[in-house]
Amino acid sequence: MKNKMKLKLFKQSLALGLLLPLSSFCLNAADIHAQDAGAALSVNEDELRQNQFVTLTFHDVRDDVAKRGDRDVYAISTQNLGQFFAWIKREGWQPIRLNDVMQARLKQQKLPEKALMLTFDDGALSSHSKVFPLLKEYNYPAVFAIPTSWINGNTKDAFEAYGAGNLMTWDQMREMQKSGLAEFVSHSDNMHRGILANPQQNMEPAAITRQYFAAEKRYENDTEFEQRIVADLKKSKQELDRQLGINSLAIFWPYGAVTPEIEGYARQAGLPMSFSLGNVVSLADSAHTYQRALIMDNPMPEQIHQNMDDFINEARAPYKQRKSFLGFNLAQLQSQSTAEFDQKLGQLLDQVSALKSNTLLLQTAIDHDGDGKIDALFFPNSKLPMQQDLLNRTVWQARTRISNRVYAELPINLELQQGINLADLTADLMKNNSSLEGLVLDAGHALDCAVSQTQWSEACMQQVKRIIAIKERSKAQAHHYSNISNDNQTALKLNLKGDDLSGLQPLVKQALSTSDFLYLSMNPVQQPETFKAFVKAVHMLDAEQKQRLIVSLDLNPNMSSKDWKRYQKNYQTLRSASIQKIGINNYQLNDGERVQCNLYQNLSLNGSPLTYRDPYLQGGAK
Repeated sequence: MKNKMKLKLFKQSLALGLLLPLSSFCLNAADIHAQDAGAALSVNEDELRQNQFVTLTFHDVRDDVAKRGDRDVYAISTQNLGQFFAWIKREGWQPIRLNDVMQARLKQQKLPEKALMLTFDDGALSSHSKVFPLLKEYNYPAVFAIPTSWINGNTKDAFEAYGAGNLMTWDQMREMQKSGLAEFVSHSDNMHRGILANPQQNMEPAAITRQYFAAEKRYENDTEFEQRIVADLKKSKQELDRQLGINSLAIFWPYGAVTPEIEGYARQAGLPMSFSLGNVVSLADSAHTYQRALIMDNPMPEQIHQNMDDFINEARAPYKQRKSFLGFNLAQLQSQSTAEFDQKLGQLLDQVSALKSNTLLLQTAIDHDGDGKIDALFFPNSKLPMQQDLLNRTVWQARTRISNRVYAELPINLELQQGINLADLTADLMKNNSSLEGLVLDAGHALDCAVSQTQWSEACMQQVKRIIAIKERSKAQAHHYSNISNDNQTALKLNLKGDDLSGLQPLVKQALSTSDFLYLSMNPVQQPETFKAFVKAVHMLDAEQKQRLIVSLDLNPNMSSKDWKRYQKNYQTLRSASIQKIGINNYQLNDGERVQCNLYQNLSLNGSPLTYRDPYLQGGAK
């Protein structure tokens, strides 16, 4: 049950759903393969608006769901669902079918305005006893995602989810399918579960996790992974088609867990339509997968509508999301035993949770002798020794325990100075860490020539182009292996110095054409002139450029009370300059109490003082 709860928390951490502009997919795998070989069809903004649709994801429907705090956070009451169906009709929303999406994608018809897809996951008995009568009453179509092994006797996972005897039968599904109102799609055969993901025993979504074989002390290789995923999806499709007399074309991924890599495996299995959960931002870089809004906490119709509106608006400006970063070096979590590692990790997570920041940036490399060259990494890879296998568990625990998004940092000097292909290394990173929110590539001072002057020399221009090219190759690999339900953003990190940053504006224009963010690091105690120059330079940027900057200040050892006050003032200055993404670098475990005491009001995203918790007064995190 503990592992099941972790996977539920993972799904919960993806947040509520989204609106979906139509993307690239076709009627069959052959068509899609041809489209993969060429360029996807392009659409302008008006076409996106015309063909956008909202997809809502429901689970169990019961008469006795508590208004608040029900035992199942995904359940909705029969009354609330019925009221929402009435609201749909009253407000003019148009429930659509999967085929409507196909035809619109092929430009054979347009979706109606206010297009809405209703989906119900897991094959719960209530889909027949509660949902089906409502569909017939309102003449609405809906899509039902079925984990076929559950229906065929996988009692363990199904019982953990819904208890005994609470799934539909094939006969009930055949009755629904014949009505013309119910479509059935794959929810996998046996991947609605967690599998062992690391030596520390975390269970993570089976579809995107390369399994860790504890007895052999190794991870599933690429071939084994592909064979497992394709075999499962083929079995699921074959069973749906045989039992229901259909040609199922869609996979609704368990937990919303899908990467572009396994999109391709789904097409091999004959499932060209792919749906996840999460934030629509990731669709900007995905050619095939649509995303769905996850309905939780038994909402009333007006609450569902508000969530729909929020995601419609947020999808058009994802860079406006506020972020509060803590930069942390995984070297601090090195341990002699799993118990010691868990103690240190728990300490970190307790401190971050109390601070109420929302994003961790983890340094994943170590330089043993301080010569500027990376000697080892904290994740399995084919390029350098693995110092300790710490990244995966840290990312997973941060996501599921404290709902923090996690970025991994790699230095670009791995390629510039050590000749290691950073794109290949990024592939290694993401294969075992698909739940990462994004990638930060640290350029260090390699772009100083560009930052310090408005007119770049030819050599400087070539340096800029080289670094951006490295970033683009790495970004492509990160996207291929990352969970589409996450935003999967890429930042280029610069360490600012000096009192002339006049080249920042042209560099921002150049870099942000390919980067999601620029991450700017500086030390205002050791170099106050740099902070002053930055404030001057940032006034030359427009509103969107400012919102796509992340500005973090370096913590210094043995900071005085005067230093802390300076930092407080610095953060206030950043806020006044409309910088919405701020953070600190070099966060140390023994800095927790001082950061909480001095920077809580600057870094915390806690909107209510009533929920403030000082762990140090209560004898908590140290």
